[in-house]
Amino acid sequence: MLSQSEEPEGLAAEILMSRMAHSGALLVVEGADDFRFWTDRCHKTCELIDGRGKRRLVAGMQQLDGMSFAGALGVVDEDHDALLGITYGSRNVVPTDAHDLECLLCRSSALNRVLAEFGSLTKIHEFEERTGSDVRTGLLDRAVMFGRVRWAVAKFGLDPGGGLRFQKFLDPNTWEVDEEGLLGEFDAVARRNGRTPLRGALAELDDADPWRVAQGHDMVGILRFGLQNVLGEIRNVGTDQIAGILRAGIPPDELLGTGLCREMRAWEHRNTGFPVLP
Repeated sequence: MLSQSEEPEGLAAEILMSRMAHSGALLVVEGADDFRFWTDRCHKTCELIDGRGKRRLVAGMQQLDGMSFAGALGVVDEDHDALLGITYGSRNVVPTDAHDLECLLCRSSALNRVLAEFGSLTKIHEFEERTGSDVRTGLLDRAVMFGRVRWAVAKFGLDPGGGLRFQKFLDPNTWEVDEEGLLGEFDAVARRNGRTPLRGALAELDDADPWRVAQGHDMVGILRFGLQNVLGEIRNVGTDQIAGILRAGIPPDELLGTGLCREMRAWEHRNTGFPVLP
């Protein structure tokens, strides 16, 4: 059971109370990491609210719509929602134009900041010479493979057999993915449970923008894995540190040029007097 403060009604009440003290726009985000990201990236008259979860945020915004509440905008990670046919039922909720915030950041020059901080120029050059692709492309290719598995699991209700641990299927010496091992483990679980084999489910997925398929947490973890040996020599650097540099590293002009911020601007035009972005 959710506590009263965790229910959608709790969020709607929190926003209504904020309006009593604040007449400007209210930007509602999914959680603490998003709150940290948008701090200092909003218009000076915009107030941030932690929605404490995507489901709670969307439901709370729907409730406010029923009250004709003006001036609140919710921003959520798109996840695989569009690929699964999931909608939000509110024009006051906008999703990222990549799977999530981390994917949006890895697509930007913020990734270069991480590589400059933790990578080895020599090792990065060797990787790019050996594979014929840059690090961003290599990272995306690896994350997409796991992202398609997650998409198939969600779409067809597959049993992941204890979760998807990408580290188990990455070679620490080459940063290559053991695709056969990944598919084989999932299919063994499927056979035991009489469920759809993963190989068949993957074949039924449509083509899609890889930045919408890859999951950001996978991407950051796979990047850290690569930086341990193939791209660098880090030992005591965690994914939280890497994610922090990504959040800090995107230039304002790149952020404002994303599809997410264009949707936020469109919302501003529909809701005059409530600027959200600088």
